[in-house]
Amino acid sequence: MLYAKMLRANVPHAKIKSIDISRAESLPGVHAIHIMHPMDGPEKGYPEVKYVGQPLAGVAADTLDIAKDAIKLIKVTYEEKPFVIDLEEAMLENAPLVFDTPMGEQRDGGDVGVVHDGSEGTGNLRGPSTSSFWGGPRGNLEKGFSEADVIVERTFRTQVHTHVPLETHGVVIDWKPEGMTVYASTQSTKGVRDELATYFDLPKSQVRVICHFMGGGFGAKHSAGTFGPMAATLSKESGRPVWLMLDRQEEHLAEGNRPNSIHYLKIGAKKDGMLTAIQQRSHGTAGVALGAGVGRIAQILYECPNFATEQYDVLTHAGPGAAWRAPGNVQGAFGVEQVIDEIAEKLKIDPLTLRDKIDKSEVRKVERMRGAEKIRMVSAKVRRVGYWPD
Repeated sequence: MLYAKMLRANVPHAKIKSIDISRAESLPGVHAIHIMHPMDGPEKGYPEVKYVGQPLAGVAADTLDIAKDAIKLIKVTYEEKPFVIDLEEAMLENAPLVFDTPMGEQRDGGDVGVVHDGSEGTGNLRGPSTSSFWGGPRGNLEKGFSEADVIVERTFRTQVHTHVPLETHGVVIDWKPEGMTVYASTQSTKGVRDELATYFDLPKSQVRVICHFMGGGFGAKHSAGTFGPMAATLSKESGRPVWLMLDRQEEHLAEGNRPNSIHYLKIGAKKDGMLTAIQQRSHGTAGVALGAGVGRIAQILYECPNFATEQYDVLTHAGPGAAWRAPGNVQGAFGVEQVIDEIAEKLKIDPLTLRDKIDKSEVRKVERMRGAEKIRMVSAKVRRVGYWPD
């Protein structure tokens, strides 16, 4: 078995003028080197660099140390370009563009399975998306807010979070003439199989994916990534099985994140606590990818007859987002739950009582009841002994 390492861009936006692999090729123990090219187009050229950590090439060698040494010997000449990594700066009219042309559709690849349209919008802004997997707007916002006895209007911000599974992304791939065998750290053997079969134009029956155990996933391990095709190509070129597991820095830079958000909410309620209208608007960045919307929680969590959403993706020169335990839910819940708390305070209603009234889910009612009981028990112990228990 050979061990592989990927060469990654160390600048956020650039045109690649040349990649010189001559010194790496001559290093003893190196068996294969592959430079990444765009998958389609009339010409095969170097891909334009869009973010730090973008994969450019891969090396397969007798040992991981030799592969790392070989990567250091590859010389990349860049023509650097202006870049933007801040969400609000990327929305400005004169911001450096991440993509000059519409992106087309992207699937989030994870828990939700929503398709995002990247062709709508101008500059680095994509959207708005006014519907989701659960449908579009409902009711009449103006009427709903006119019926409200209390209205809370707030804006919330969340930060980018990066995946840290105990076992990093990666594969071992053995390419044979009759087909490839893939040992993958994945949540979806079917997804990895389908992607590799499509990438190499193979029948699905010639791609076998095996995963007996996986050291954590959280939603980001549904696909073959860029490391899968790279390992497969190096295995095909060398005629040997190839091990390619990412290190921790690569995980943070390039293998997905939970996007950030600027999340505006306006929620109205009657004196008895019943919600009358929810207006939601968000901007978020999944770097060079789409899928930063956070409106699902506002749309489906609590009963409300009038709802509307506008969700925008903001492209930046940063690594792509990825599914992470129901994409957008964590960011969305952060805002929605604080507004519900504030409504409860204004109406002088216990926040748990209010939620039980506006939430149809019997399961969540039990969860809240059990959570509240646990908190009361711990709080009582703190008051009794005077310190936080272990």
